[in-house]
Amino acid sequence: MKNVVFTGVECDDRRIAGELQAMGYFDEQGKESKSTFSKMVEAVGNFVTWMRWKGEVGVYGCRVAADHARYMEAKVSA
Repeated sequence: MKNVVFTGVECDDRRIAGELQAMGYFDEQGKESKSTFSKMVEAVGNFVTWMRWKGEVGVYGCRVAADHARYMEAKVSA
């Protein structure tokens, strides 16, 4: 159990810490880690987003109104 000061009174601190321990306050939950596949999918998604962003900056010179520009290009080419 960790030595934590709640009130400054030693016996009260032990009582509070004991009650918190009984409630599971000091139990460290294991973090659920992502699977390797989900990490790969997320990385690919981030890479595709980055590539799209770089392409929009290269074509339009900025990200401002890139969605509108894509809409207008689709409308013209359709």
